[in-house]
Amino acid sequence: MADRITTEQLLNLADRAERGPLTAAEASRLRRGLWHLDERCRSLEAARASTIGRHGNAQRRNVDAARRLAVLQALVASTRRRGVRAVAVQTVDAILGTSADTHQRNREAA
Repeated sequence: MADRITTEQLLNLADRAERGPLTAAEASRLRRGLWHLDERCRSLEAARASTIGRHGNAQRRNVDAARRLAVLQALVASTRRRGVRAVAVQTVDAILGTSADTHQRNREAA
């Protein structure tokens, strides 16, 4: 916006409005400034909501990754206890390719 309206200008116009009527140009400037502030607030609110959503998604992915890693670690420990030296790639892929909850439900169902 080439004709940027500053906060100081808006406050000055508010002070002027208290002392008497504003000119049409001043009232127009005050309205444009208020609309600009409203747009900015809405934009910031949308950005905030988007950031919260991305943060929540990242947290869920981190929890899911930690669960998958725990399942994989449990598989390795179990395999070592039984004296087996290798785990099939398909098994590891199945663990890493599905959520730990789904994997656990599948193991319980078997």
